[in-house]
Amino acid sequence: MMQLSKAIVAVISLLWIPLAVHGSQTHEVFFQGTDHRLDVYRINGEEPGPTLLIMGGIQGDEPGGYLAADLYVEMGLRKGNLIVVPRANFYSILVNDRAPNGDMNRKFAETQAFDPDSEVVRKIKELMHEADYFLNMHDGSGFYHPDYIDHLRNPKRYGQSIITDTDRYVTPDGTVHDLEAMAERVITQVNSAIHEKGYHFHFNNHRTSSTDSLHKEQRKSATYYMLTKLHKPAFASETSKSIQDFRQRVVFQTMVVNAFMKEIGIEPSQPSIYIDPPRMEYALISLNQGPPIAVHDQEQLVVNQGDTLQVIDVKSNYRRGVIADVKGYGHINDTGKTITINDSTTIDIRKDMFPCGLVFVEVIPPARNTWLIVQTNGASYALEPDEALILDKGEVLVIKELIYRGTTNHGFVVNFKGFVSNWNDNTGEDRGYEIHTGKLMRRYAEVIDSSTERYRISVMRRNTPVVNFFVDLRVNAL
Repeated sequence: MMQLSKAIVAVISLLWIPLAVHGSQTHEVFFQGTDHRLDVYRINGEEPGPTLLIMGGIQGDEPGGYLAADLYVEMGLRKGNLIVVPRANFYSILVNDRAPNGDMNRKFAETQAFDPDSEVVRKIKELMHEADYFLNMHDGSGFYHPDYIDHLRNPKRYGQSIITDTDRYVTPDGTVHDLEAMAERVITQVNSAIHEKGYHFHFNNHRTSSTDSLHKEQRKSATYYMLTKLHKPAFASETSKSIQDFRQRVVFQTMVVNAFMKEIGIEPSQPSIYIDPPRMEYALISLNQGPPIAVHDQEQLVVNQGDTLQVIDVKSNYRRGVIADVKGYGHINDTGKTITINDSTTIDIRKDMFPCGLVFVEVIPPARNTWLIVQTNGASYALEPDEALILDKGEVLVIKELIYRGTTNHGFVVNFKGFVSNWNDNTGEDRGYEIHTGKLMRRYAEVIDSSTERYRISVMRRNTPVVNFFVDLRVNAL
């Protein structure tokens, strides 16, 4: 942890700290309501300057990149502009898989119409047109080194390197981009603040266009598209997956971003460092399109078979990258979707790939062998679910017992809607009390016709009706 602390100090030392009035910030959401949601943030400085596109999460098993990019979406700028795409491949992040639909970073040369990634790639290309520079943030294997040291440190590895597709690029109008010189200045600045030499960055020229390149597949990558099609400088920042604590990789990535901003003339405010683990406070869930209720972590939600459920929102200590996944239903990001529940399940709350909370959803089985035993006028009746007992208004009714699926050992509350058994302690349990049907609260009555009012007796499990019975009162009998 000492190295991490030093690295955090190093991040601060790489930034200009003076306070300034923040410029404008905008947030756009594309493909909302799908597993491929794309959030785009634009931060405009108070003074004009170059625009840097920062992107993370194009490969979902690389949290160092997308968590670092996420730190920049609310920062203020004195000069220059940022376009931040923290989660280019949200689906890939949610399943923590590098390429669930094929590697998105190999789809910039061409995409297929049926490819679910195609629209996201097209939108990223549009953002590239707005930017002057591009930085794609990754976690890579091992530690890149220009010479072979061992199986973890050699020219075929990616980690702890700044990658370009060539050392020097000349645009069609004759402009020269010295990518190697820019990367080396960034590397010098970053390495000066990393005390562990084994974690130092190196310049990694993929020589992508060369016939003897080790990385010909990169001709389909985002950086290659930016450089060779739009003729703008493009870089990839790779931290090492061999650094087990991803938080340290996040710190190294922020050091690289900060150094690139300084290199190209963007003057930032300081981003916070990702430290706190994600914690769900509660989920707002609507049942059968009713008003949302707050359900906390590890709580149980009881529903009837066929009820609809909608996760309206999730409140947590993070605002971005948080989703609700109703397991066995929908897809992965089920936030906002109306889902019909037929079997018991769980709602997994995640921030990116990290567990954030869990809600248990229990489906109540059909009420077979279930009767409500009531007594009135000296006679007892056994009502079946959804059956109505017909009485004259003013008669006295006593709910004697509930037999649920053949047993009285069920723990349910039997509540006559419109009657309160104990005003000092209204638990909702109305068994054993004399219910005078002429003194009920009429706002609970359903008017069946001009001579009949219907009241509901609900068998409750917490706030959820398990089964209902009814009492129909003939109002003209008085």
